[in-house]
Amino acid sequence: MDPELLRSAETGDTAAVAKLLSARADPEQAGSGGETALMRAAARGHTEIIERLLAGGARVDSMSEAGNTALMFAAARGRVEALRLLLAKGARADHRNKYGLGAADWAKWSDRLAEIEVLLGVEARR
Repeated sequence: MDPELLRSAETGDTAAVAKLLSARADPEQAGSGGETALMRAAARGHTEIIERLLAGGARVDSMSEAGNTALMFAAARGRVEALRLLLAKGARADHRNKYGLGAADWAKWSDRLAEIEVLLGVEARR
């Protein structure tokens, strides 16, 4: 079972995330596959939770077991506001996972590919 912080970040429960971080929950705790609360919040576009997690000590470029980051999860799901926030907080747009894929590759699964490529500084491939 996933830790409460991960579930709260995924479901968008801002109050629970704030309470858990105040109670000193580890913002870097990971669930199955090494996904952190930040990755789960990014995948769902929960920008307020992303802000709280980063302020609470989450690392913007933490990696899952496969080397994926929150930026990649946001890109794959077309969460443009989350992507902007993560980039503003220093997320590396050039990071590649252990399969050689980066956020721009993940964005191909999104319906907002062109917009994400602009944010990532990738020239449109059309």
